[in-house]
Amino acid sequence: MNPCDYNVLDLIPQRPPLQMIDKLLYADERSAKGSLHITSDNLFCESGIFRESGLIEFIAQTAAAFTGYRNKLNSSIVKEGYIGAIKNLEINQLPPVDADIQAEILVENEIIGFTIVTGKVYFEGLCIAACEMRILGA
Repeated sequence: MNPCDYNVLDLIPQRPPLQMIDKLLYADERSAKGSLHITSDNLFCESGIFRESGLIEFIAQTAAAFTGYRNKLNSSIVKEGYIGAIKNLEINQLPPVDADIQAEILVENEIIGFTIVTGKVYFEGLCIAACEMRILGA
């Protein structure tokens, strides 16, 4: 089944108002892409701008949706994961309300209960944020 065919809430443990991904657009063995339309009532918006913590959470939830999708394909349950560490965080721009942003994650390694991903967020074709994230339990 295509990742787009799933309701994203079936792939992630988060629920509104903490949901920070609208759709899982793509997934293969080691990578995924997600999308988010930023609304004015988003918890991570302040003065019409989507804040840094929202970008980080969007990357994490794209990774969660990827893991949930893999679990669904294997007839397993969607599990909770926790951000264990963030390294090399770069934020170049904060997108405005009503923007559509996309995230890409690449699984670099899975070891001892941790998944290590590289994540990037794009707005209007430009990479506006990037980091390495260690996720426990994903």
